Order: sequence, then structure tokens, then C-alpha cells
Amino acid sequence: MVESKYVLYGLVSGTVSGLVAGILTYLTLPSVDDVLEQVRSRINITSLSEDILRNYISLGLLLAPFIIFFIALILGALFGALYDFLDRKIPESPIIAALLTGTIYAGILVLPNIVLESSQQNIIVNSGLTITYTLVLITLTIYKNPRKQG
Repeated sequence: MVESKYVLYGLVSGTVSGLVAGILTYLTLPSVDDVLEQVRSRINITSLSEDILRNYISLGLLLAPFIIFFIALILGALFGALYDFLDRKIPESPIIAALLTGTIYAGILVLPNIVLESSQQNIIVNSGLTITYTLVLITLTIYKNPRKQG
């Protein structure tokens, strides 16, 4: 049982946003051949056969959406705790704290991708993750205010 409604809301938001990010990851994944070509162009791998490398890459691409989901779940709980902290410091509506939490989440995940000119796929997935997280957090806050225990 989760002791804080804020962390619970963060977990629920992390679960939903993790599902969305996992689906976006699956839909935007490059093919095994594209990844293999990128690996070949950057690294000289002579000790591994192409079949073994292809198997490792396909396994990594298969697991990527699930890994994204679990990372989003953990980050959801952490940002739920941040939401709790911000809501205690900001006396106005808890929706403001939820929006600020989502903005910080986006700043941490999306801005570095934009500044470092990361792939479009990373920007899409991280944007979808943070937007979904924020919308679910706001919806939960509107539906049942976490300040009102019980």
C-alpha cells in the first residue's frame, strides 16, 4: 500500500504514460538492418558474426518498449514525491503543483534531447511520456484532490 496519495498518483500517471511511451517506442523503432548499419558505421566489430549481432539487436529492440515502461513507472513514483513536495510549498491549487511537476519532468527528459539534437524518435517518445504523465496527474488531482485525505 502506498502511504502518500501523491506517490500513488505519480505511480498511476507513470503507468499510463509508460504504456503510451512503450507504444510510441514500438511504433517508431528503426529496423534491425538500420541499427546494424549504424553500428557498422560507428564501430569496427570483427569478433562477432553478423547473425549474432543481428540477434542481439533484435532482442534489444524487442525489449525497448518494456524497459521504457518500467523506467516510466519508477520515474512516476519519484515525480509523485516531487509533486507532494511542491504541493506543500505552493499554497494555491494543487493543479499548479501538478503542472510544475510535469514541466520539470519535461525539462529533464525532453530539453536535453532538443539541445543535443537527438533523434526525432527520442523527442517524440519523451514528449509523449511527459505530456501523458502531466495530463493524468492533473486529471487525478481534479477527480480527487490529494490534499483531502480519506
